[in-house]
Amino acid sequence: MWRPEQFAGYDRSTILFSPDGRIIQVEYARKAMQRGTISIGLVARDAVVLLGRRKMDILVLPNKKVYQVDDHIGAVFSGYSADGRTLINYARERAQVYRYVYGEPIDVELLGYEVAEMMHQYTQYGGARPFGCGLILGGVDIVGPKVVYIDPGGALMRWIAGAIGANKDRAEKFFRDYVEKNGGKLDVDLKEAIMLGLAGVLLATSLDIKPEEIEIGYVKKGEKFVIKTAKDPEILPLLQEAKKKAGEWKGKAGEEEASEETSEEGMI
Repeated sequence: MWRPEQFAGYDRSTILFSPDGRIIQVEYARKAMQRGTISIGLVARDAVVLLGRRKMDILVLPNKKVYQVDDHIGAVFSGYSADGRTLINYARERAQVYRYVYGEPIDVELLGYEVAEMMHQYTQYGGARPFGCGLILGGVDIVGPKVVYIDPGGALMRWIAGAIGANKDRAEKFFRDYVEKNGGKLDVDLKEAIMLGLAGVLLATSLDIKPEEIEIGYVKKGEKFVIKTAKDPEILPLLQEAKKKAGEWKGKAGEEEASEETSEEGMI
């Protein structure tokens, strides 16, 4: 972690650049995002898959991790849950307004830009702080399946596959290896995309994670967004296959078991 004396007050506001051109509060917000539980998004041939690990406790009912934004779009986030819910509600509002005005569902990337613009505004004014979470939007629009990631600073990028949250580098390394072996493409069907996403969650957490801890959302072309847990009878066989694939990859890559930093209350 950085030492306070490194910044000489440049981390006290979002409207100050440090001498080397950084907005330190935005970097702090990215740190908050990476302390949240793992979130993953993948693009299949005619579908998208979003996955995430839910926080579980014997005294607390499981939290939501994957959210439906519109019939054809879902979202998952990592970081402060209050910030994430605010962004989800804003995305839902913009999707509804677009549908009301134009009589058709909103483009996934356009919705991403609207949310990104709002997040960027919170990096430009004194008295405000950046959102302490990152957001992944996924859906199937008129162009096809799309997954977009929105950074706490308001940057947006299209993904083939990616992850945010704790130990996201392990999941992305697994996806990168898979894509490189397949000619630079993630040419998979929905079931295989779910299996790969589950393997990414396992690698970022533990191979012994409970099925009910993993929430999955997916949407196929012409269908509505569906949310399930890995405990669902249709998903359990894919989870077993994902455990096998993740174990094999760990052995070849020489990776050790992942360890998650304990996150504070209010983070998912």
